[in-house]
Amino acid sequence: MEELDKDVVISKTELKKDSKKIQQFGKKISELSINDIKIFKLPSNIYEATIELKNIRSNSAKKRQVQYLGKLLREIDLTDAHLVMEQIKVSSQKEIQRNHIIEAWRDKLLSNDKSTTEFVDKFPKIDRQSLRQTISNTKKERKDNKPPKYFRQLYKLIKDVIND
Repeated sequence: MEELDKDVVISKTELKKDSKKIQQFGKKISELSINDIKIFKLPSNIYEATIELKNIRSNSAKKRQVQYLGKLLREIDLTDAHLVMEQIKVSSQKEIQRNHIIEAWRDKLLSNDKSTTEFVDKFPKIDRQSLRQTISNTKKERKDNKPPKYFRQLYKLIKDVIND
C-alpha cells in the first residue's frame, strides 16, 4: 500500500469557500456589541479592523473591510473564537427564553386574578403589596390607554424576582 501524501493539495475552490466562511465569521463578530467583541481576545490589529467594520456605513467599503478582516483572521487559529461565538449564542438564547417566561407571567398576572396567588407561592420573596399595586395600576393604565409605565414596571418587578 502506498502511504498518503502528507502535503494534501487543496483546490482553489475549497480555499475560496474557506475564505468566504472566515469572512462571514468576521462579519458576525463585528455585528456583536463591543463588550462581546472584547471577549474574543483578538490580536489588536484584528480587533481594530473589527471595530472599523462596525463603524463603516458604505456598502462597498464594508465589503472591502470584510475581505481585509477575513485575510487577517485566516492568519490566526480560530478554534477559541468559534467556541466564544457558540457561548454567546447559547447565552443569548437563554436570555430570550428568560424574557419569554417573564412576559408569560406578566400576561398571566394581568389576565387572571388567581395567578397572583400562584406567583406569590412560587416566588415567596416578592413584596405582595407592591405586586398587587403594580398589577392594579397596569390594568388601570391599559383601560385608560395611557403609556405603558406600569406595564414595564411590572415586567421589571417580575424579572427581578425570577432572576434572584
